[in-house]
Amino acid sequence: MDYHRETRPSRDRRDPGDPRNRQGKNAKRKRKKHGKTFKVVMTIVLIFVITAAMLLCMAAAYIKNVIIPNAGLEMTAYDLNLTSTILCKDPETGAYKVTQNLYGAENRVWVDIEEIPKNLQNAAVAIEDKRFYKHNGVDWVRTAKAVSLMFTGKDIQGGSTLTQQLIKNMTSDNEVTVKRKIMEIFRALEFEKKYSKEDILEAYLNYIYLGQGCNGVYTASYTYFGKHVSELSLAECASLIGITNNPSKYDPLGTLEVKDEETGEVKTSRDFNKERQETILNAMLEQKYITQEEYDAAVAEELVFNEDGQNEGEVQTNSTIYSWYEDQVINDVIEDLMETYNWSEQYAKDKVFSGGLEIYSCMKPEVQAAVDKVYQDQNNLNVTSSSGQKLQSAITIVDNETGEVVAMAGGMGEKTASRSLNRATSSKRPPGSSIKPLAVYAPAIELGKVTPATMVEDSPYGKVDGRDWPVNATGVYQGNVSVAKAVQESINTVAVKVLDMVGTETSFNFMQDKFHIKLIKSLTKGGTTYTDIGLAQLALGGLTEGVSTYEMAAAYSVFPRQGTYVEPKTYTMVIDNNKQVLLRNESEPEKDVLSQRTTYYMTEMLQRVVTGGSGATGKAANFTGQDIAGKTGTTTSRKDLWFVGYTPYYTAAVWTGYDRQERLSSHLGNPSTTLWRQVMSEVHKTLPYKEFAQPDASSLKTVTYCLSSGMLPGPACGGHLATGTFFAEDVPTGTCTYHKVQKPADTNGSNGSDGNGSSTDPGDNTTDPGTDPGGGTTDPGGGTTPETPPAEGGGTETTPRRRRMAAAG
Repeated sequence: MDYHRETRPSRDRRDPGDPRNRQGKNAKRKRKKHGKTFKVVMTIVLIFVITAAMLLCMAAAYIKNVIIPNAGLEMTAYDLNLTSTILCKDPETGAYKVTQNLYGAENRVWVDIEEIPKNLQNAAVAIEDKRFYKHNGVDWVRTAKAVSLMFTGKDIQGGSTLTQQLIKNMTSDNEVTVKRKIMEIFRALEFEKKYSKEDILEAYLNYIYLGQGCNGVYTASYTYFGKHVSELSLAECASLIGITNNPSKYDPLGTLEVKDEETGEVKTSRDFNKERQETILNAMLEQKYITQEEYDAAVAEELVFNEDGQNEGEVQTNSTIYSWYEDQVINDVIEDLMETYNWSEQYAKDKVFSGGLEIYSCMKPEVQAAVDKVYQDQNNLNVTSSSGQKLQSAITIVDNETGEVVAMAGGMGEKTASRSLNRATSSKRPPGSSIKPLAVYAPAIELGKVTPATMVEDSPYGKVDGRDWPVNATGVYQGNVSVAKAVQESINTVAVKVLDMVGTETSFNFMQDKFHIKLIKSLTKGGTTYTDIGLAQLALGGLTEGVSTYEMAAAYSVFPRQGTYVEPKTYTMVIDNNKQVLLRNESEPEKDVLSQRTTYYMTEMLQRVVTGGSGATGKAANFTGQDIAGKTGTTTSRKDLWFVGYTPYYTAAVWTGYDRQERLSSHLGNPSTTLWRQVMSEVHKTLPYKEFAQPDASSLKTVTYCLSSGMLPGPACGGHLATGTFFAEDVPTGTCTYHKVQKPADTNGSNGSDGNGSSTDPGDNTTDPGTDPGGGTTDPGGGTTPETPPAEGGGTETTPRRRRMAAAG
């Protein structure tokens, strides 16, 4: 049987050579190919649509949450006659009184739109924004062209309307970015909802810069043509508006000359101004602002310029010299207006000087008068260096109760210019040892590392370049000393060792977080990296950029305020000409940045700096009638001298030095302490005596302790005793084991020893503070004591060991 099935051609199968068969296959292939292409295209379209939708949603959210909330911009009334004023509180009545009227120092006078010729208005519109009266703040046609530049890889520029240009002048947003452009667009839309076209055009024409130091058309008209802006002809209007496009090129009084290399023709800035003028006139003609006859006459008119640029109508420079304090108030208000309202510096200046503002300052006239009495008298610091520099000084005074800055001086002698270098706020100098209370001792006490009675050995911490380091200003190492004595005498070695207990990172953070002293974590200059995290920087004051008296006064005022930090300020409120609050300078006090325990101990020790014995470094600052505490500071080679001190009423920081650092002669002593005393004794002359704030007496205990061990005294501690008041947990314990009672010689030759040769001195039955790894004993406060007891006599803690010295105190 044949098992093979007979093969017959199916009805659908044709001969491969059959043309009908080939056409069918090709059609199938095309349909299949077209189907795949359609799917790919639709997938791409779908991806594009989904992506676009996502981007649009993100953009909408960004605009809603970021752009629109910041799009508001106010243009309050601006008038030359609205003089701004600085006020302060009258100490007798408590009412605020005007202490200074402010006058604009720049060459600008605001002129109303009614006084600006229509031709000048039309010239600006024709050349800068021809659809100005039709759009709502944004010219979408020009904006689309500007955006197209972005997609072709070019800068985002052009497309700005007069409204947008005004906003740019008013704000500090000058970077060329997509975000700025979007923000500018939304601001313009919001702006035109609030202000009329006339208001906007008036502000624009009063704000534009027109060369030769001219801000606005009023001063420019007098400078270039010697006449009031209302008197300008059509030709002069076009010439004036032409300058704003590029003042360095189109200034008709400029000295620019450009030579054509091919023809040798030389064009001046006046030639360029004429070309620009005719371009503007042509635009005005095309836009039907002027007739052909007016155009021809204007082009033909010979422009007569005011060659000397001077005229009786020009704004005169303000001759008022503001005080150091007024300078700082002005600077602070300008800075805060810029930050709060995102205004440009120029717009903020205009508001301060000519916006009719009332600025309520924190200055106390009686305190400032005491500062002026000392600092305006050059004889109080009449020293000139070998290079011809005058010795300078600065002071800042803070009210301990409010934290407000109540007085300052930024230099010695008569002030000769407004808003000049204010050394009280702008000059940062190394603080030397005046940093120790802030960076070393306050954190060490706060963290429980030491108390005033803690003993620390006054000896080198280590060696630098083969030499002992650090060295002391006195030229000696004294062995075992208390922390209180180290503060009083500004002993460098102890400060370094106590800082080592605290840790430099901890101290660095303490300075920034608690006292708000700005320090440098890392800064690279010229291939060298600098940091303020280090023993020398934080214990001895060798900071990278230094500090100002403004910062130091605010930081030290934490001590008399029992641990509360208050951000310093020079004004409390600014009110605009509509009696609306423009700025309210308020900040919440930061309570408990230090404990009451720490501030009590710090004040106790810093009082000894001023009123202590022969080793006290701040005795020259002392005056009668008030409790005083403070700390001196001297930098390496005596280039900067400090005293920062406080009474229960005020805290003041004083710096003395040369603007270009030079060594101060040793015979000067520390002028900062003297200046501090002169000012503060005058400030407190009529103030009643007041004690520093005290903790609850029940939490304190006064005891006598041994200056050599920091322990309770034994029978042999005479001449080495001190009395101190401590919180209960810090009262010294144990009996001194260093001073031994010398027994009479034993007639049997035993010399007071038992058969094993051990001592039977009564001091042996006292508490043993233990032995440190180095062989010395460790006192309860964490310091180390020498193996051999200090010498008796004279009330000194130890016998000094002389060393080579060249250090700061």
